Formats: sequence, C-alpha cells, structure tokens
Amino acid sequence: MASTQGVGAANEDTVHVSPTGVVVLDGLSAPKDLPMGCVHGTPWFVRQLGTTLINLIGDDEVSLQDALRAAITEVNDLHRDTCDLDQEAVPASTVVMIRERGDVLDYLVLSDNVLVLDLGADGIQTIVDKRVEEVAADEMQAALQGPTGTPEHAARVSRLVTVQRRLRNQPGGYWVAATDPAAADEAITGSVELARVQQAALLTDGASRLVDSFGALTWDELLTLLRVEGPTALIARTREAELADPVGERWPRFKRSDDATAAYVKIGQPVSLSSAAQRLERGKTTGSSWGAGERSDSHAAGLADAPPEVAAALGIAAGTMVIRRTRVYRDRHGIVAHSTSWIPRGFARAAPELLRGERLQGGTSLDAIARATGRQAVERDDVTAARIATSEDATLLELADDGVHAILVLTALFRDRDGQPLEYGVDLGAPGRTRVETSGVAL
Repeated sequence: MASTQGVGAANEDTVHVSPTGVVVLDGLSAPKDLPMGCVHGTPWFVRQLGTTLINLIGDDEVSLQDALRAAITEVNDLHRDTCDLDQEAVPASTVVMIRERGDVLDYLVLSDNVLVLDLGADGIQTIVDKRVEEVAADEMQAALQGPTGTPEHAARVSRLVTVQRRLRNQPGGYWVAATDPAAADEAITGSVELARVQQAALLTDGASRLVDSFGALTWDELLTLLRVEGPTALIARTREAELADPVGERWPRFKRSDDATAAYVKIGQPVSLSSAAQRLERGKTTGSSWGAGERSDSHAAGLADAPPEVAAALGIAAGTMVIRRTRVYRDRHGIVAHSTSWIPRGFARAAPELLRGERLQGGTSLDAIARATGRQAVERDDVTAARIATSEDATLLELADDGVHAILVLTALFRDRDGQPLEYGVDLGAPGRTRVETSGVAL
C-alpha cells in the first residue's frame, strides 16, 4: 500500500489494514474560501473514521454497512460538543473496504473510490459509485476547464463544491460518509466467493486516474503494475503523467495532482515472512504489525535465563534474567513464523504489560517501551540465515519431526539513540515461506 499527498496542504486520504480487512478513505477537500463547521478538519476526520472502521469490521457478525453506520456515529460522538455537525459544511469522505469472512470476500464502496477485483477466468470487475458525477453537471463541467492553479479555476471549483454540499446525502443527490449514519444504507455492497478472487486493488480517485481519467492504462495493466512494482510505482507513474500536463490541458481535472492512495492485496496467497523491522514499520503506519490475511496466537511472556546468543546481543552475561515474549503468526495456509522477543529485564518495571502473556495493544513491544520510557529504536542490525530445522524448531513450527525441513531464521537487534539494546528478536519462518524486501533504487 502507498499514500501520497497531492497539491493540498495535507494528505486527506488514509488506509488501514487488519489481518482480514482493508479500508481506504478519500477525504473530500474543502476550498479555503468556504466555511467548515468542524474545527478538526478533514484529515482528522478520515483518520478517526478509518481507525474505527478497521476495528469494527474485524467482527464477522457485523455487516460492512452496519460497521460504517456505527463508525459514523462513533466519530460524531468524538466532536459533537466542539463542532457544528448539523450543517452542510462538515468533513466527509468516500469509502472502499473489503473483508475476508470465511470463504467469501465482502466489499463496500461509497462514492468514487474504486475497487478492482481480478476474478481469474471471469475477468476483471470494477466497483465504483459514480453518483457524484450525475449531479451539478454544469458546475462540474465548468470546474474541469483549465488551466488548473489559477484564481479563476479555483473559483469554479468552489462553486462546484458549494452546489455539491447542498446535494450531499440527499435523495436525488449523492452519498458520502459524513455525519449522517444513514449514508451507509446507500453504499454499494456485495460478497464474492474467495476462491474466485486472485487479487484486488482499492484506489482513491487520485490513484485510479491513469485508467479512468487519463486512459493511459487498462485495469488489467494497472493490476500488473501493482503486482510487479507495487503501489508506490503506480502513484509515481501517475505523478509523471500529471507533471507532463500540469495545467490540465490534455486531461482536464479539478487540481493538478490529487492525494493518491492504493492498496493491493493478493488473495489466497501465503503471507511472506516479515522481518521485525518490517513489523515495526507496519505497526507505525497501519496500527497493526500483522500482514494482510495474518493473525497471531499462542502469546506467552515471562522471565527466562538469557541463552548465550541472546546475552551476547544484549550485552549481558549468559544466564541473566530477561523478558521473553513469544507468539505464532498464522494465515489461512498455516504458520507463517514463530517469533520470540528478548528484552532487558529492567523494562518490566516501566512497562509491566511486557510480562503479560497476551497480545500487546497499541503496537509492538518496542512501541510499549517507547511509550513508557521515551527510548525509541533508532538503529537495528538484521541478519537472515537458512538452516535445517532442529527438533525444537519443528516443535515450535508444528512440523512433523520425521522429515527434513529448511527454514529461514531472521534476527534483529534494536538499539536506542545511545546505542543501548532495547530488544533482540528471533523469527523462525515456516518452510516454504518467502522473504520479500522492497526498497527504493537511486538512479
């Protein structure tokens, strides 16, 4: 997944991921010359709504429409005492989300985000709510006239938004997530057999425009680009096209470049083995260290004697008592990895939750340490090695002990700004799991 800011003052898109769901939101921009009844603004609104949604859709008993209805209500409660929510000028957002529920994939689309599903032999299906394009046609056509970036163009966009606000969440108008929970009833929803879906893309209109606005790619080519090069490459290609037509002469649009967010999901594919560093970064950006389609169980914690390898990494004597936390990561194909975190014992006093045998709330153990002590991980040493699984490895990975199994072993030592160790992590990857690392390339 990737999300980048357009020409506005802030990125009003957001993306959230859980083991079984993905939520992508595109906040509706409010021109500076128009009133706004909320003191918090659109970026705050989409973050609150997205966080609430990703938590609610984790319950399979809750439909996506019910989750959206409840999320709107919950966010209303967060700021109804400080903001005027009974007017047109309130933050609003488009919504697209999917959720794996047993053998089906549920989806919901509200307004002009795009969901692209690759159904294999049945072709590619796109799901988008285009009702916003069916209202205020005259004002929309005027707002699309360039050149972008001029005061005259900005005035035409403001007139369009003024008219759209009056038609927003009204019969005969169009529907978005704002302050009216009834908007959830107007969303496009459905379910697809999970076995039919090979891959999916969730896109804001800033990330779909290479296909639906510029005609530079087909949906099949877009999915190929996402699969081969990733969401960052899709957005980079979009920015290149926008820069080649900066004033909207070739491709008329409301702004030179819009916030762009793309989430790409391989359905039914085994989750690759993530390093501790990747899990830490994922937790910071999405609120969860899990990969898509992944979950964790068998959480355990306590004090243990440090083995020689751990003691050497943490700079302590072998046999010194340390915190030992373990868990197992799984996806629908089985175990992804058995993970162990070795942490200096002194942190137990500041962060007692590290000794509880349960999943940590609010991020990883490093996040808990940072919250409790202010000491953050600023450098790490990563090592990846392969070996034949020992009998102990086989037990931890639930492997048959009568075979020969090749596994990957990932270790990571995290230090604070003073070079002091915070945690030494060891991940045992199950046989057959791949290790994928993506990084930029300097040209």
